[in-house]
Amino acid sequence: MKQLLLLTVFIASLLVYPVKAEDPESLIGQGNDGNRSGPVHVIELLDDKGNQIRSKDADPKPFSTRKTCGECHDYEKIAAGWHFNGHDTDIEAGRPGEPWMLVDSKTRTQVPMSDRNWKGVFSPEQMGVSPWEFVKQNFSHFPGGSYGEMEPDEPDEIIRQEISGSFEINCLACHNADPHQDQSVAAMQSARQNYRWIPAVSSGMAEVKGVASALDDFFDPEFDEGIKTAYKENLFDSEDKVFFDITGKPSNERCYFCHSSQKLSVGEDQEWTRDEDVHLASGLNCVDCHRNGDDHMITRGTESEGPGQTLTCEGCHTGEHHAEMPEMGRLGAPEPAHRGIPVVHFEKLTCTACHSGPWPKEEAGRWRTARMHKTGLHGKHNLEITQPHVYAPVLMKGADGKIGPYKVLWPAYWGMLKDESIEPMAPKDVLAKAKNILGKNAEKEDDWKSLTEQQIAEVLKLLGSEDAEAVYVAGGKLYRLNAKGGIESQTHAAAEPYAWPLAHDVRPVEQALGVRKCKDCHTTDSAFFFGQVQMDSPVKSDGGPEFVEMVKLQGIDRLYMWAFNFSFVFRPLLKIVAFASCGLIGLVLLAYVLKAVAAFSNACAKEDE
Repeated sequence: MKQLLLLTVFIASLLVYPVKAEDPESLIGQGNDGNRSGPVHVIELLDDKGNQIRSKDADPKPFSTRKTCGECHDYEKIAAGWHFNGHDTDIEAGRPGEPWMLVDSKTRTQVPMSDRNWKGVFSPEQMGVSPWEFVKQNFSHFPGGSYGEMEPDEPDEIIRQEISGSFEINCLACHNADPHQDQSVAAMQSARQNYRWIPAVSSGMAEVKGVASALDDFFDPEFDEGIKTAYKENLFDSEDKVFFDITGKPSNERCYFCHSSQKLSVGEDQEWTRDEDVHLASGLNCVDCHRNGDDHMITRGTESEGPGQTLTCEGCHTGEHHAEMPEMGRLGAPEPAHRGIPVVHFEKLTCTACHSGPWPKEEAGRWRTARMHKTGLHGKHNLEITQPHVYAPVLMKGADGKIGPYKVLWPAYWGMLKDESIEPMAPKDVLAKAKNILGKNAEKEDDWKSLTEQQIAEVLKLLGSEDAEAVYVAGGKLYRLNAKGGIESQTHAAAEPYAWPLAHDVRPVEQALGVRKCKDCHTTDSAFFFGQVQMDSPVKSDGGPEFVEMVKLQGIDRLYMWAFNFSFVFRPLLKIVAFASCGLIGLVLLAYVLKAVAAFSNACAKEDE
C-alpha cells in the first residue's frame, strides 16, 4: 500500500512539474530576433565532462567547445554544417570541391579522398584510412568535428584517443575576433595529437606543456605526469567567467588560412604583386557571399542552392532575382552589359571562364593549396610539401555542360579491375606484397619517385588474383599486364583527372577575357582552347612528360575548333568585303530605283501629252 501511494505521488508530480527535454531551438544562441548587434560573450569555461574551470584550480583542464559553446548553441546542428559533415554520405554532395588527399611516395600514390559523392574521389575507408588516421594525415587544416569525433574501432587507436581526447569543432578558428587566435598554433597542437587542447591554446588563452603522441599507451591522466594546462593571468573575472571576443562575421584572414592558393611560378618573394579578388578589394568579405544560418550550411555560389542562389554571379549582378529592384544588381552590383558578345557564350561558358583566376597560358601552371600542401605554418613548423601536383587554370567542361576554369590533379594508385570497375588498394596493402620492389631507393623525377614499366609489371604480378586483375592508374592511363607478361597502357574513365572549380580571384571587366575582342580566345594558337596540361605521372617516359590540350578536356573536336578559329583571321577582310558588297548592291539597287523613277516619269509625261 505504501509503495502504491509513493507511485501515485510521483506520477502526480510529473503532471504538475513535467520533465522538459532540452529543446535546441530554445538555446540562447539559436535563432535571430532581428537585432544586428552582437551579444557579449562573458561565459564560464567548461571541460569535456561539463565541469566549470576555475581560476584557482590546481590542475586546470582545457575547455571544451562542445560543452562551453554548446551551452548556448546547438552543437549537433552546427556539426551537420558544410565544414563538418564531410563524413556523412546522406548529405547532398553539391558540386565537386577541393578534396582531402592521400599521398604515399613509396607506392607512388596520389589519391583525392572524400565521403562526398563526387566523381573521381575515394572514401577514406576505401583507401584503408581510419577516422583516427585521417585526422593524423590532415591535421594542419582540419576544422574539427566529423572524423575527429568518431569513436575508433582499433584497440590502439582507442587508447590514443583516450589520451588525446576528441578533436572537437574549433569554433574559435572562425569566430574569434581576438588577434591572438593563431591557427598555426592549432596545427602544431594537432600534429602533437593534443586534440582536446587545441581551442584553449590556439586562442591564446592558455599554454600547454606536453605532447600526447609521445605519452605511453599506459599513461593515466589521474596519476601520471603528462600534459599540463596553464591559463593566462587575469583571464578569469571575479565570478570565474571569461570574455570571448566573438564575431558572427568571420574576417577574410580566418577563411584564408584554409582557403588560400598560390601559383608556384609567381614565387613567394613576388606574392605581393598578385592582385586580390575584385570583390575583396572593393570592401566585401568572404562571408558576404558565403553566408550561413544556424545550421552552418555555407552557401557555395551555385545555382542549385535554393535561397542561396541569389548569391551567385548572376544572382548579384542581374536583377532577375530581386523583385524590388529588377533594374539593378544586389547592393548596387554593376549589371554587365556584354556589348557585342554573342548569346551563345552565356550558354557555353560560366561567368568564371572569363573573370576568374589568371589568364590561361600555353601551359597550365602548377599550384599549391593551403589544405593540400599545409601552408600557413610558421617558423620551425613550416612544411615544404610538393605533392600532390595541382594544375590551373584548366579550361574544361564541367558537370553543368559549361566550360569554366578548374584546378586539376591526376590520380595515381594501384587497384583491382573487375567488370570494368576499379577498386583502389590501400598503400599499406600494396606495400605488404610489393615492398621489395617499391621500397627500393629510386631517383626522383619532378618530385615523384620514378617508376618503370618493368617495376609496374612485377608489382601487378604480385597483386593479381583469380577474381580480379591488378592494374595501376597514373597520368591519365591505366597500366595492365598483356598476354606476354609485359605492360600495356590504355585510357580509362578512372584515370581521368579530378577537377574542382577555380572561382577566385575574380577579375574586373577591364581584365576579363574578351576585353581585346575575339582574339583573346579565337586564334589558332589560343591558350583558351589549345593550352596544354601536363599529365602528371611517376612513370618514366623516354619522350618526357606527356600533355593534353584543353580542347580535348572541353569535349570539342580539335580540327573543328582550329578551323573555326582560323576563320577569324579573315573576318576583318570578310567584314570589309561584306560592307563593300552591301554598298555595291545598294548602288545597283539605287541605279535601278532611279531608272524606274525615270521610266515612271516618262510614262507620266507621255500620258499627259
